[in-house]
Amino acid sequence: MTLKDLEYFIAISKAKSITRAAAKLYVAQPALSQCLQKIEKELGVGLVVRNSSGVALTSEGACFLEFAQKVLQDRSELTKKIQDVENAENGEIRLGFTGTQATYVLPYILPEFQAIHPGVTITLVEAHSDEIETKLLHNEVDIGILHPPILNISKLNFFEISTDDIVVLPRKASAYQDFIYYKDGCSDPYLDLNFFRKEPVILTLPSQRSRMVCDQIFANAGIVPKVQQVCRSIITLNALAEVDYASVLVPRKQLSRETQSRDFFRIDESIAVPYTFVVATTKDTYLPIAVRNLVEEFMKKKYTF
Repeated sequence: MTLKDLEYFIAISKAKSITRAAAKLYVAQPALSQCLQKIEKELGVGLVVRNSSGVALTSEGACFLEFAQKVLQDRSELTKKIQDVENAENGEIRLGFTGTQATYVLPYILPEFQAIHPGVTITLVEAHSDEIETKLLHNEVDIGILHPPILNISKLNFFEISTDDIVVLPRKASAYQDFIYYKDGCSDPYLDLNFFRKEPVILTLPSQRSRMVCDQIFANAGIVPKVQQVCRSIITLNALAEVDYASVLVPRKQLSRETQSRDFFRIDESIAVPYTFVVATTKDTYLPIAVRNLVEEFMKKKYTF
């Protein structure tokens, strides 16, 4: 049994079809079938059963899949360790981040890090937080900067590096003036969220972390908002607020230059939910020296921006 055999078996299990796996691997179907038969003969058990749509793993097949994935993961980590020993001052870091972080996080961290470690190549992977989390688990990025909640908390190591608060940008033509109030010791105005019992709001998609935070805020306030529309990014929320198209909720640090100059309001601390972001890496995997160095740089600068 070879490492290639293990790769072929994993491909079959993912595709749930020898035919589809062969097409994806650019391998002849008979060759893939022979590989599967060879593994089954060597182990003395059946690993798959045929069905109308392809194949399904047996219980023994599920056990073997776990073994195969572990072996290939160990091989990948061994390769990383050897490369580290041979090339300690260089290496590559695949850094996953959300688009809005590019405006105020990466410029604060990366130039200084690159000056200290000029031999390190940093590949930037932009995606939403849920996609970054998936890419971490699939070893497609080495470090992820993402917003909680962490959905696979048992599989990731992470620490908070910054926190933000959600603010309200009401539509100018709305009746928001009736809901403004102030608190002792704070010069910033607040907005009573009962404003949204009648005022529609535009939010990000339900799967996005910014939406999850807003949903929790509304739940804490006992309000079911009238969602006028949804969009994919906070940048879009800012753009719509700039032209006074709708009332929106936006993280304070991600207000655009234009929206910073207009009225925006805090949310009462008793119902507010912080909008934080964390640096995450995968648990129980080897982190190359370059990756560890960048994680340490984030650790040193947490809560400074």
